[in-house]
Amino acid sequence: MCSQIIPLHQKVPEKVIRHSLNNTIKTVDKLDKKLSEKGYLFLRNQKIGHYNFNFYAPEYKIAIEIDGYAHEFSDIYNQDAPKKLFISSLGITVFRFTDYQILVDIDEIFRTLKNQIQTSANDCHVV
Repeated sequence: MCSQIIPLHQKVPEKVIRHSLNNTIKTVDKLDKKLSEKGYLFLRNQKIGHYNFNFYAPEYKIAIEIDGYAHEFSDIYNQDAPKKLFISSLGITVFRFTDYQILVDIDEIFRTLKNQIQTSANDCHVV
């Protein structure tokens, strides 16, 4: 039996990367349009601390990140750990959706957002 070494980081053709970037831009635009149509006020391309998010709703403390091709690599995914800690310390909920989810099942994304908004509204306490 012959063993084969599979490199961890395979060179990705430029064509694949460009396709992914173009689709990410389209999905960000599509989600932005749908958020507006549904009456959700999310700010686009927001910076919180040193970190950028595709969308942020200060009223609900919800941030949305759209994960494209780059997040498939473990080193990119692992770089997000400090970001997760910082954002959670601010009480912000972050939802990560893939390009594919936005293109194929945007209704599920809105069910998720609606549920989080209702849950956070119920957790508010007046002192």
